[in-house]
Amino acid sequence: MTIKILSIMKIKLNYKIFFICTLPVFFTCTEDFVTKEFKNGVVDENFFQNAVHAEQALTAVYDIISEKGLYREAINVLGDAPSDDINELTGDNGDYGTYFRAASDFRWNPDNNFSVARWYDAYKGIFRANILLEKLPDIDMDATLAARFEGEAKFLRALYYFNLVVAFGDVPFVTTVLTRDEYAELSRTDRSIIYAQMEQDLQDAAAVLPTAASDPVGRATKGAANGLLSRIYLYQNKWQNAASAAKAVIDQGTYELVSSENYVNLFNGQMENSIESIMEFQAVGLAPGFWSNSENFFSIHWSPVIGWANWFSPSVGSYQQFEEGDIRRKASVLVVGADPPDMIDTDGDGVQEVFPSGNMRTTYFNDASCRKWLPEGKDMAQSANANFDVNFHIIRYAEVLLNHAEAENELGNSGSALASVNQLRTRAQVPEFTATDQSELRQLIRDERRRELLFEGHRYFDLHRWGIAAEVLGPLGYQVGRHEFWPVPTAELDLMPNLTQYPP
Repeated sequence: MTIKILSIMKIKLNYKIFFICTLPVFFTCTEDFVTKEFKNGVVDENFFQNAVHAEQALTAVYDIISEKGLYREAINVLGDAPSDDINELTGDNGDYGTYFRAASDFRWNPDNNFSVARWYDAYKGIFRANILLEKLPDIDMDATLAARFEGEAKFLRALYYFNLVVAFGDVPFVTTVLTRDEYAELSRTDRSIIYAQMEQDLQDAAAVLPTAASDPVGRATKGAANGLLSRIYLYQNKWQNAASAAKAVIDQGTYELVSSENYVNLFNGQMENSIESIMEFQAVGLAPGFWSNSENFFSIHWSPVIGWANWFSPSVGSYQQFEEGDIRRKASVLVVGADPPDMIDTDGDGVQEVFPSGNMRTTYFNDASCRKWLPEGKDMAQSANANFDVNFHIIRYAEVLLNHAEAENELGNSGSALASVNQLRTRAQVPEFTATDQSELRQLIRDERRRELLFEGHRYFDLHRWGIAAEVLGPLGYQVGRHEFWPVPTAELDLMPNLTQYPP
């Protein structure tokens, strides 16, 4: 007898779902492990019967996006805190700040709460996707809808594997539901094999997913599949594939950059799921936070109205990199003493105040505070008691343009690269690039990527894939052979004897 223990969750996709929440995340429980027979409730024998069940299971796969290890919090701790955008000073060593600080200072141990959450949450999502993909062929439902659900599950599986591979390198790889014994035999798989599966999953997804905005909002589309595919190719230096996948998104005609005037609103909750958005984490109120249900989104931990919120502080270089007049600086970083002064509405009265003033604290590391993801136009002090429910961009059109520009330049097509990157320059209200020398344009595109995607979880991984992490981050504590990837959680080494730390 095989049974699965189920729990109830709810996310912004507006479904109540029933699904598997057991750990370890790979295997089902067998009779010698759990002998109790459920007489009531949802089990294998009465679930996965129809389209409603399939959609509930799919919603459970989406639910992982909102977990701490993915886009609720770890995206910035693992992707930005170890980079040159955060590293100079990162708050204190309090209950919460110690994990930010350890990531930033390259004190990487196997039990950092955020790296541990990344491992377990990503694998939980993969496990759920594998179950749905296994069950779908036998569910009585419309074939076209089943194909779409399959595409969405494959997109999500690729997204979760990508988050694992960039954080941990070669990781255990599984595309089926495993028994306990099979799980115990797992070891590291060369990530080239995992990347190949991601590519196939995203190609399959792009072939069946709709081009238009999804209903309910937040579901994967063709643009999301090709956008993530362009990123995955970029990480492997597959320039032609990356350029083609990005061009597929561009040619689709569904997305465009929002105006210069609206740029700041991409990140403050005022323009969620905009024309520039390809895939967003749909943040909701009263979702689980670090210690309790009283917190939601990570930006609460750099809010200017909270005295202890200094754990995620911009480096001086993060805001000094912007050219004069670049609108992205004021939309991304609040700077003490800026001339003209930075302005922000932190109490929801509709009036912007000088930063820092009013209800804002006066002390800031590096004389700056992150602005992206702050819920401007709301009372942040009141929000601190509940949540910061601002959506986070998983993929946006600006990144796809940067992916296209980088790939085209590496292929020697400077004209095409300039056309893409200069769309961002024009929107930022700074002069267009004109360089055609490949090496010079490569550096310009990299610099532009840092400015445009500041605090969106890309910087550390970009430095790593470009092979310049040691050069840029060495003075901040990065060591070759130690900090390319996070160590896997200690508990996993006990469960999987064949699994070793990286490097072996």
